[in-house]
Amino acid sequence: MHLPPLRQLQYLVALRETQHFGRAAEMVNVTQSTLSTGIKELESFLNVALVERTNKSVAFTELGNRIADKARDILMQTEDLVDDARSLSDPLATPVRLGAIPTIAPYLVSRFVKAIRRRFAGLNLYIRENTTAALVDELIANKLDLLLLALPFEAGQVESMVVFREGMHLAYHSQSQLLKGKRIDFDSLPDETLLLLDDGHCLRDHALAGCRLKNQKKIHTFGANSLDMLLQMVDEDLGVTIVPDMAVKAGVLKGTNIETTQLPISRYYRDIGFAWRKGASREKLFFELMELLPVKS
Repeated sequence: MHLPPLRQLQYLVALRETQHFGRAAEMVNVTQSTLSTGIKELESFLNVALVERTNKSVAFTELGNRIADKARDILMQTEDLVDDARSLSDPLATPVRLGAIPTIAPYLVSRFVKAIRRRFAGLNLYIRENTTAALVDELIANKLDLLLLALPFEAGQVESMVVFREGMHLAYHSQSQLLKGKRIDFDSLPDETLLLLDDGHCLRDHALAGCRLKNQKKIHTFGANSLDMLLQMVDEDLGVTIVPDMAVKAGVLKGTNIETTQLPISRYYRDIGFAWRKGASREKLFFELMELLPVKS
């Protein structure tokens, strides 16, 4: 059976990702005319319309979207095939692309990388920090190989493993008037004084799961994207927040007027672990890397 070239499938996937002929051409390092011709040849070969072209926009047909999804799967499997071949002779020949969430990366990744370099001196690491949802999307799209994050999360085509369970602390100004005798009762807080990370950060979800708030008005409408910003607000006694063990042990409270109280780990915790694509060709190497994750400060 005569098959279309992989290059044409790459053109189609790039166009679907960018929704723009010029940007898609840059992504695959060809001219715009070459990419446009390649997609037209693919449509001719399949005898179907994949893309509706106008002067201002690109719109995929329903069939075009389905074929682009299948093309992406084919390209990912082909990349895995190449990785398989290389790993047979040298598992370290291909860089490992590691993703980590912002509430873990500053506290664990540097020590993790040092441990990896001691054990695998020839391995190149690419490291990316982002929210869980964005990292999982990149993992499924074969743009990342291994994720360091807080579990659980919902995602298909992904394997995961918990390495350790981490507790949490209530953080508040040492002279705060917001707490009643520093008693841990989030529903007794004044409205809008529970400071949490913005939507999309899993630490927010883990904190809320522990708080079990009856009154959502206690949550401040301000949405921060970093623990540092939350702690600055706590240091001004604008609210209280929940901080993971690793951040406290890393010394993020030094030089502040913030005190903490350990929260019951039966309710306030997150599981730290890894995720990777099902059937990944270098799974054995990934397990060896995961064993190197520091679990103590």
